[in-house]
Amino acid sequence: MARHELWMEELLSFLLMRLDETGFEQLVAHEPKRMAATYLETAGGRCEQRARYFTGCDTCCQLLPPDSLYYYAEAWPCQAVRSLALPFAGDPEYAEAWRPEYAMLASGKFIHPEQEEARHRILRCQNPRSTGLDNISNGASQ
Repeated sequence: MARHELWMEELLSFLLMRLDETGFEQLVAHEPKRMAATYLETAGGRCEQRARYFTGCDTCCQLLPPDSLYYYAEAWPCQAVRSLALPFAGDPEYAEAWRPEYAMLASGKFIHPEQEEARHRILRCQNPRSTGLDNISNGASQ
């Protein structure tokens, strides 16, 4: 049984088969784990603390206090993990969606906003299940 979404498992498997010892140590430092980003929701004169759950890593994901929402927490795979896969971009099993410029925040927004058009291009051209981009449109319009 997979611990993470299928595309994350595919990226981990891809990297584990190709990284040397130094690369493996870097990957371990960015191990994916489920995280909760708390935020405050106000409605009808009430204020409640809620949480948004996402996959991130302790190294790159610096959660902000609850009053600042979760928008700036980096989702896994972070740019560092995506950069580990980049030297293997010529490999037939490499997925373009793993490129560092497609790194996202937990909110579903791209870290590099100019990549929004590229995301739509990938969604049209590839099967969303294999790219890992199938659920990013949920938060991209927030």
